[in-house]
Amino acid sequence: MTDTRWQLLAYVFASIVLRMVAAQLWRRRTSIGWVRFLSEGWAASILRLAYYIGLPYAALVLGVAPGRYLGLVGQSRWQTGEAFLSSSGSGLNIWGLVSWLRDYLSLVLLSWLPDLGRLLGLAALLVGLLSFVWLGYGYFRRRVLAEGLKGWQGGKLPPKNLSPVQVFYQAVHWSFYRSAIWLLTDDPYLGMLGGFVLVGGEWLLASGWPGARHPLGWEERLLDASVLIATFVIFFFVPNLWLLLPVHWLLAMASRRTIAWEQWQAA
Repeated sequence: MTDTRWQLLAYVFASIVLRMVAAQLWRRRTSIGWVRFLSEGWAASILRLAYYIGLPYAALVLGVAPGRYLGLVGQSRWQTGEAFLSSSGSGLNIWGLVSWLRDYLSLVLLSWLPDLGRLLGLAALLVGLLSFVWLGYGYFRRRVLAEGLKGWQGGKLPPKNLSPVQVFYQAVHWSFYRSAIWLLTDDPYLGMLGGFVLVGGEWLLASGWPGARHPLGWEERLLDASVLIATFVIFFFVPNLWLLLPVHWLLAMASRRTIAWEQWQAA
């Protein structure tokens, strides 16, 4: 059996390099015509899809990244066979397909049920914790701005809305990095820590940390970092990417809405 651990690290390394190159090109988009074209509209959407989903998918289908390390619980139950064919073997058996799909979904749901209790408990705990943290941060930020602390620059807070597509890309991207360290060390705990280091290193290399010249940049990074830690904690106890996706969105929205609410209260 081929050892794919170092191959997966190569994929992750390529992902980080691509992110760095994209960040440098983005800063020059106003002066380079083809970069400006690729950073707008449908071209940018295709590139984002290829980067955030294409790389992990390629690693998955080529056998470099095992599905369970990515959190794809239930994928191993995906099987094809004679259920799709008619009794004569000459066409598609619709009822066989429906029956297979029903059985497949039933098995997947049954495999998820043991994790639902822990997931809901952790989600409730971390939503409350992040809301409390960001409520406190919003209060602190308002007081500091009111007192005009030297060296602190005010700025618009991160937008309170986050699209499901953004959340999906973010969750898959982080899971991809997490899976590399987990596979390399064969330790889920080290996988979580290593994944956090990889994501933080990518932020640092691509855009700088904490981005002091742009308050919105570092506040956005702090928000992402809080969601990153929370989702990694949940994944450690419930390694299921499908179940994590809605929780990821809930954590991100709760944090953003808490900041927006505190700002509205202060107005």
